[in-house]
Amino acid sequence: MRGLTTMTRTMAARSERPKLRRAGATHARRSPLSLTPRTRTLGWPRRALAKDSESIASLEAFPACEFFEVKAIVRPWRQDQVVSALLEVGVRGLTCVNVKGIGVQGATKERFMGKEYGKDDLVDKVQISIVVSRTQVQRVCSAVIDSARTGEIGDGKIFIHPVSDVIRIRTKERGAVSELPN
Repeated sequence: MRGLTTMTRTMAARSERPKLRRAGATHARRSPLSLTPRTRTLGWPRRALAKDSESIASLEAFPACEFFEVKAIVRPWRQDQVVSALLEVGVRGLTCVNVKGIGVQGATKERFMGKEYGKDDLVDKVQISIVVSRTQVQRVCSAVIDSARTGEIGDGKIFIHPVSDVIRIRTKERGAVSELPN
């Protein structure tokens, strides 16, 4: 044990596995992907949540587009809260689909109220799709974020896609008219 640091000798005395670092050796440089400094979780700084006056989603790339599809992938046990929040902000129609996938958390299994989610290395999630007008996108994104966020890895993602047109099948109405209730 000659040349090992004091801390390492103490660990060895407690019959723990000693580190083989020699006295005076420099520590290895931490990777930017390291999870230990909480300020840098995955190599990029975290953005603060947007305030009410701040824009959550940038729609500048599609100036002529009137409708957008907002796809939110959230935890299965958050589905009821998200749907309730969307109904409160005025969303009348949406589609929910059970999906499986792997994101930042990898293929780890999640547990909630005694039930295990992600048994086959793909994590169970719920995808909620909503087609809304340009003016509703910010409100819908805020409602999803506020109702689905737990602060942990695996909360989900929101994707926003431009929609060229909306057509009601029964009456063949197009555009904003097809979104009005009959």
